[in-house]
Amino acid sequence: MKKQLLSLAILTGSLIFAQTYSNGGLSTGATSSGGTAAPTGYTWSELQTGNTVYGGTGVYSTASAFSYRLADDFVVPASEQWTISSVEVFGYQTGATSFPFNGLSVVIWNGLPGEGTVAFGNTTTNLINTAASADAKMYRTAATTGTTRKIWKISANASTVLLPGTYWLDYQGHATNDASAFFPYVTIPGSLGPTDANAVQYTGTEWVELFDTGSSVSQALPFVINYVATSLGTSETRQFDSRVVVYPNPVVDTFKLQIPEESKTPKTDITLFDAAGKKVKSFTLSETYNVSDLPKGVYLLKLNDGKNLKATKLIKQ
Repeated sequence: MKKQLLSLAILTGSLIFAQTYSNGGLSTGATSSGGTAAPTGYTWSELQTGNTVYGGTGVYSTASAFSYRLADDFVVPASEQWTISSVEVFGYQTGATSFPFNGLSVVIWNGLPGEGTVAFGNTTTNLINTAASADAKMYRTAATTGTTRKIWKISANASTVLLPGTYWLDYQGHATNDASAFFPYVTIPGSLGPTDANAVQYTGTEWVELFDTGSSVSQALPFVINYVATSLGTSETRQFDSRVVVYPNPVVDTFKLQIPEESKTPKTDITLFDAAGKKVKSFTLSETYNVSDLPKGVYLLKLNDGKNLKATKLIKQ
């Protein structure tokens, strides 16, 4: 997937500001499509009807004698330079009730995995940061819910500087018990997969397209990149949270928002800015949001819940 955080109005001067890049959401809400409530403090990550794969394989396992890797792309905008400090991916091991991973290797490719040049990392160094890893407060389920697939946020130290361009985040986990583990795909209510999904998987001999075997639809991988961006523009502390998803995106007339439970407060407001940084529309929390009166273009959507300011991109067709 190609998703990038947009800057606000371009001004003179070079500024540095901390941000987070995310490649997509996982949570589908605290209530399943069948009406089952998730355990308190948790949400579901429910397979959408037509999809059948709970998660892709991207692990090294001596016990099963396989070694798979997963990768998806991201873009550093032409006006920015990113100083990356860490990355986070999301995985689970069926039945695990405590953190099941003890390894995570990361490679950042400048260009397609296996074809481009390596900008950071390798396939052998373990970069996992167990202290920063945590329960993601989600369960991977189908319409028939269960709590055997608890999703974990797996953090890796990744210190590097990236210039503008298209990169691929390539990663592989290792389970503490040396058995199988899995990485769920980006999950958006009502969608079999993002329209621009193009994740790939290394099978041990080649990189192949990653798709759901039930729907045959290409998939994307959720990940978070924590970085400081050096750019021309204003300085603003904000988050690009993987749990904030606009759908459909691009939008024609109306869209919906997938947001974390802690952001669903009476204080939460949503604001749209155009490419020049001008505020064009504001909303309070609602089921749907109407932008039929806005011209076509790319907008910055900011969600302020009173504690954090989260940002993502909206494309109006």
